Amino acid sequence: MRNLPPWLINFLKFGGLSGLGWIADTCILLLLVRLAGMAPFAANIISSSIAALSVFLLSREKVFNKAAGGMGLRVAGYLAYTLSVILIASAGVGMITAWLGGLARAEGVALSATALAAIAKVLVTPPQLILNFLVSRFLIERDLKGGGSVHG
Repeated sequence: MRNLPPWLINFLKFGGLSGLGWIADTCILLLLVRLAGMAPFAANIISSSIAALSVFLLSREKVFNKAAGGMGLRVAGYLAYTLSVILIASAGVGMITAWLGGLARAEGVALSATALAAIAKVLVTPPQLILNFLVSRFLIERDLKGGGSVHG
């Protein structure tokens, strides 16, 4: 890893933390759908919010060069960003679940709501990972007073 550019090393570290967050997120999502009978859209909002904030806070400590001060503003900014992305992704999970369910029924395949939600979750994850990395890095490393980053 020594020959890799620093941004790629950080992306891999962030990806690892995000992977753990994704597992927690998906477990919460599936539990909410299966045990609580929640619709995938609503369940995804709850599960993703918990996981995203956890990954943001952990990556601040373990991945990025954190700028001093403004933690409340940084968390508020990330929550505002992540809520909008989660709403979009949750709508995607809902639409994909409905679309896949219709396709499966047309082919005579019975898939549970839990299975459909899991497949949809996998499909919406990659673009979220890339966006989350970029926004987290910006919010964590940005000098809120001077507008620059910790790197200069």
